[in-house]
Amino acid sequence: MRRLHLKLFFLRTRVKREPQGVTAKILGVRPATMSHLEQGRSLPTLPMLLALCKHYDVVPTYLLDDDRPIEPGLRDRWSERSNLLTRGNWLEVPEGSWVTTNDGIKLCPVLQGARFYDAVAQAQRMTCANGDQARQLEESIQSARRETDHDLEERLKRELMGQRKPRSKAQRIAPATRPQMNQAAQA
Repeated sequence: MRRLHLKLFFLRTRVKREPQGVTAKILGVRPATMSHLEQGRSLPTLPMLLALCKHYDVVPTYLLDDDRPIEPGLRDRWSERSNLLTRGNWLEVPEGSWVTTNDGIKLCPVLQGARFYDAVAQAQRMTCANGDQARQLEESIQSARRETDHDLEERLKRELMGQRKPRSKAQRIAPATRPQMNQAAQA
């Protein structure tokens, strides 16, 4: 859960575009609670996690799984949580693996290891002439997603660090060491 705080910050600032105080008020918590969650200083309770998921329309798996990209995909939507595939995805199935119903609808099984694509990747997949090109496309899509996610993670970290308030509490020196410091300063 090392990226939970970045995902919460991303959802609030990029998806909902809400001030922190508005989000806190909607969720019924103090703004400091939201700040601590977004700074990575604390973790949400289970009821808070559920409230965050509903508010941001994401599933808990998206928030808690560090391997998922920071930007949620269609499958990461709370409203789509009971669907195996979501609207806008295309499923890769071998020729002849589907059946046609009496009313002309084609049904296909979801096979183990079957890849699915979003609309952009589906358009690219249509141009592949053979399996090798399809594998290269899949690798390039995955590589581009990882790179984009890494860049977004770094940008969000910098932005969060820029929002942190400096700690202004002065370090207190123990009384026993003060005379030693004064002697050292006089020498």
